[in-house]
Amino acid sequence: MRADSTSNRYFTVEQLEELAVAKYIEAALTPAGEERDELLEEAKRFASRAKMKSWLMGEIGATPRRRNYH
Repeated sequence: MRADSTSNRYFTVEQLEELAVAKYIEAALTPAGEERDELLEEAKRFASRAKMKSWLMGEIGATPRRRNYH
């Protein structure tokens, strides 16, 4: 049996940010309730990981290339 594929995969900062945005959008389209709350928590976890990884990369001098979203 294979565990959740996201639990043992390495993501870039950009991928983590994209996953967070996708989860926030999915939560916005989901009716209020337990499922929506779980999606929001998952989005927050992805966003937190992205922020932490970005900070760590900056600390070691390996600042990731940032996209310009505007």
